[in-house]
Amino acid sequence: MSHYTANSVGEPTGGLSVLFTVLCVVDLFGVFPVITLPKSVISCGIYAIPLVLSVFGLQLYTAVLLGKSWLLAQEITPYIRDKNRFPYAAVAELAFGSPAKKLVTFLIDAAIFGSGVPNLIIAAQTLQIFWWKISGGMVRVTYCVWMAVLALLLCPVTWLGSPKDMKPLAVSSVFIVSTVAVTTWTCIVGDDVSPPSAETVMDLKPDIQNYLIAYGILAFQFDIHPMLLTLQVDMKDSRKINLAVLGGFGFTGLLFTVTTVLAGLRYGNDVNNNILQTLPPTIPLYMVALLVTLQLCLSCAVSNSPLFQHIEDYLKVPRNFCFQRCIVRSSILLLAVLLAEAVPRFDLVMGLVGSTLTGPLMFVCPPLFFLRLCYMKSQMRSDIKGNRVRTNDATHTSTNAIDLPKNPLISLTQHTTYNTFENATEIVDEYGIKWYDVALALVVMIIGMLATLLATYSSWSDSIEYASFSPPCLMNASEAARAFLQAPALNV
Repeated sequence: MSHYTANSVGEPTGGLSVLFTVLCVVDLFGVFPVITLPKSVISCGIYAIPLVLSVFGLQLYTAVLLGKSWLLAQEITPYIRDKNRFPYAAVAELAFGSPAKKLVTFLIDAAIFGSGVPNLIIAAQTLQIFWWKISGGMVRVTYCVWMAVLALLLCPVTWLGSPKDMKPLAVSSVFIVSTVAVTTWTCIVGDDVSPPSAETVMDLKPDIQNYLIAYGILAFQFDIHPMLLTLQVDMKDSRKINLAVLGGFGFTGLLFTVTTVLAGLRYGNDVNNNILQTLPPTIPLYMVALLVTLQLCLSCAVSNSPLFQHIEDYLKVPRNFCFQRCIVRSSILLLAVLLAEAVPRFDLVMGLVGSTLTGPLMFVCPPLFFLRLCYMKSQMRSDIKGNRVRTNDATHTSTNAIDLPKNPLISLTQHTTYNTFENATEIVDEYGIKWYDVALALVVMIIGMLATLLATYSSWSDSIEYASFSPPCLMNASEAARAFLQAPALNV
């Protein structure tokens, strides 16, 4: 059932405003750009600037195309609104049929699930840092244990519904992100304990490996595409999704830029993958550690919503709050915890997910679907104009002498304020394709595929190499259990 109702002129009412959609976008990005992204960008030195601008520009461009694709899909067949729980897959099916739908569904589910793993790892590591520093090293509970504790606390949060049901969470999350950023800046500026970096950002000479790692993490942390259409269908006016995306990118990009500049000037390449590990122990740092953990837990409910809804729909779980929903979502969270315990480092997961899964969803599918739907719309308009000409020339023996398009997915009716094909002769083609549109789309797809292949190879190589000398939690736990079982019994 659609989340929309319509007023007398057909404009959807209820749902998310542009401002609140911006808050949802910022919530999806979370604290990652402030806490974990600066290291990978700083490692590229001054040459990181064109890399960041290129990735941001491509992501914004393809996000705009994806949003337009949803609007086009509604013009071609208004009944696509009934599939608003899986809008990206619905667009793929309309454009290229069932195989495209299955591929996109798999990529989205895998990307969303994979993105939840770094959330757990970073939140657990942050708690470990907090208790270790505040106790002077007395409390040495590892992040492996904290992950299990956080999963138990996080279960009730994941039982909530779709983004429009999570307004208090999103507002709280954005406030936390802003507070974390400002407090982190204060800690960096006020750090008079850490030694100055021996190598400044200007002195760094990155290699291709640094760029590929930075690309994978940038793609991961600023990838909005799996969640974009879910937000769009929940908006009051889905045509304003571009404003929301631009606002979310602008706000988070500002926080990221300031943090990266301050950290690069103060620490250079000595900054850690988790910037909180670089800062000296202070009361503001303790506050930031707790806020980071809280924000990651809150954003988990919003970012995992499409995955939860798809699994529930597949298992035919009722859409209202019920016991089955709690079981399904808790089971998915448990699986994420097991995977988090099995990987050695959070930035490796970011690189793998960002390079392998988000590349096709960001750089290949949006321009491909947009061009295909534009072509379908132009064909429909041509068919309807031709039918009208034949109808006007024929004898008026029937008022229903118009041949309908053969595609069963296409409907000529329209119940929103979008242009209808009944007035096709009066429509100005808003999505007319020019030669440069095709050329730009092809360039973006080629760049995206090449970057995906190279970054995926680099990420897998790094994962195998790093895991060889940094065993994950599960391996440590198994070795500890084996040692305990093999220990001689104590004589009482």
